[in-house]
Amino acid sequence: MSFAADVNKKAIDLGRLSVEMTTAAGSGHPSTALSLTHLVTVLMYQQMRWDPKNPWNPGADRLVLSEGHAVPIVYAAYADLGGMVTPPGKTQDKSAARALTRQDVLSLRAIESPLDGHPHPQVGVPFFDAATGSLGQGLSVAAGLGSAARMDKIDRNIYCIIGDGESREGQIWEAMDYIADHALTNVVTIFNCNELAQSDWVSPQQSSETLARKAEAFGFITRIIDGHDPDQIAKAFNELHVIKNGNRPLAIVARTVKGWGASMEQGMGKHGTPVKKDQLPELFKELDQTARDLGVAEHQDQGRLKIRPITTQAPAHQTTAQKPIKAAAFAEGLAMVGLDKDLAAGKGIAPRKAYGAALVALGAADKRIVGLDADVKNSTHAEWFFKKFPDQYLECKIAEQNMISVAAGVSAAGKIPFCSTFAKFVERAYDQTAMAIISGANLKITGSHAGVTLAADGPSQMSLPDVAFFRSFCHVKNFNGQPAVRYFFPADAVSCYKLTELMANLDGCCYQRTLRADVKALYKPEETFEVGGYKVLREGKDLVFVSAGYMVHECLRAADELAKNGRKATVIDAYSLPLNAKGILEIASRNGNQIVTVEDNYTGGLDAEIATANSTESAGIKLKNLFVAHIPKSGREPQDVLDYLNLGYKSIVKAVG
Repeated sequence: MSFAADVNKKAIDLGRLSVEMTTAAGSGHPSTALSLTHLVTVLMYQQMRWDPKNPWNPGADRLVLSEGHAVPIVYAAYADLGGMVTPPGKTQDKSAARALTRQDVLSLRAIESPLDGHPHPQVGVPFFDAATGSLGQGLSVAAGLGSAARMDKIDRNIYCIIGDGESREGQIWEAMDYIADHALTNVVTIFNCNELAQSDWVSPQQSSETLARKAEAFGFITRIIDGHDPDQIAKAFNELHVIKNGNRPLAIVARTVKGWGASMEQGMGKHGTPVKKDQLPELFKELDQTARDLGVAEHQDQGRLKIRPITTQAPAHQTTAQKPIKAAAFAEGLAMVGLDKDLAAGKGIAPRKAYGAALVALGAADKRIVGLDADVKNSTHAEWFFKKFPDQYLECKIAEQNMISVAAGVSAAGKIPFCSTFAKFVERAYDQTAMAIISGANLKITGSHAGVTLAADGPSQMSLPDVAFFRSFCHVKNFNGQPAVRYFFPADAVSCYKLTELMANLDGCCYQRTLRADVKALYKPEETFEVGGYKVLREGKDLVFVSAGYMVHECLRAADELAKNGRKATVIDAYSLPLNAKGILEIASRNGNQIVTVEDNYTGGLDAEIATANSTESAGIKLKNLFVAHIPKSGREPQDVLDYLNLGYKSIVKAVG
């Protein structure tokens, strides 16, 4: 008997287990899993260099299942091979791991199970590098893993399986562009073309022929194969060792059958529908007949399927314990990018520039720091990092969704990705950010030109709902028991520099807003900052202003005006969420029992943070919330826009009476 017989026999066995587990779960996608039986068998039992007993090995090849709903077929193979699983939140804890069994897979989707309905590494399957299932994102994650491997000079291959209907998602083609731009020949794109979407046939635009032509047009070497022919699959994969010597990546377009091996699972209306328990005997009978048709019903494994050994070792920084990352002192960091003259002259420095300086200082301190930007690096000042450390920088062009998912892959490879773009454009990637958070990615996002004070460019460039979006995650615990997001909005260059350094030393997702405008320094270089912290910039007795970012400066001006009439306001820079709001409420109790929050974003930021704390603590503080209450427009100066929105210092004074 042949290699093909070994693969066919194993494919039928894994397909059977995939159907069985989805029936036990009462939900899932057995027909899609059946379409991948042969591809997954060849990959996990023959092509990939990996170790089921050590899925953490940073030198191993990786599989990213972008069409995450097909995960039962991967679980089936992983259990058959005795792959390791862990309790939730301990995915990196080898001491807590045990081998997954075939019996375990029948717990699919149960609350106590490590096997979620879609790939979810944080709940216990370290074979996966990222949560997938929100379609269109996996190829970008694979590209991030491939980019990190190249940085570390590791010979590892990244395989990504994409559904044909899924390939309608624009992010797939952002990722294809990126892979071609960076000549990532270690990333193999695999299209599973079974022709059936959820509610209809896929469009002719996603046919195997059209996808192959598209991939060719994007610069890929493309092979169209029968996705159920073991020899064709192996032949296509065997080309990789030659292709990797060039600069054109490989795309495999596999024609498959949704519900392969069992006619009762084929055709329209089977997507996401498990086989009923009383129909399992009939389906198994069909799979048995398929085995007879292929001549493998009585076939015994001859040991031809052998997982290839891992051939490379990861660099030391991926395998040893890491010390805290210490950036250069503030003045030294600014000098690295030529801002020392501005500092010495006492000039205002924009926080976005301080971010660029801090990123350079962090890059000098630790090779794990990776900068990513989306074609605005000369505005975010990530350009300084690019010039200093080109080998630690990834240009993503105007494709923010791809950038965030690439960063998730970079993080999974043990690095610390810092993504930057305009805060407004971060909004395009909210789903990708949420998926990275679910994945447990150590992701740092900085959105520059935040709020309304970029003025002249108008509302199409203004980030306004971002604070509410990220604040919602600040009050959610991740699987490590930490806030799912830590949020920062520095009001000057010192705080931005220090908070960027802080982000590098926090595990998990961080979001920072930075300002376009040059602003005067509020803090001395030795000032320290913390998650949830705040700073009292001025002591008063009559009321408390709570603000962040640019509006801190506006509140200080408003306090000056109030002082002229004998009213003394306390001004607090609430630079981080989740906020230690209880301390602010205590301050307010000594300041007329009144807090005024002032923000240049839509509602759901500091106003909600203080109001929730006020209610929870039954503090009885009187609250007044000033925020962007209607859609802005362009203004030639920041003050013009603030006044238009009733957020200028004069309007603040008027609002407090």
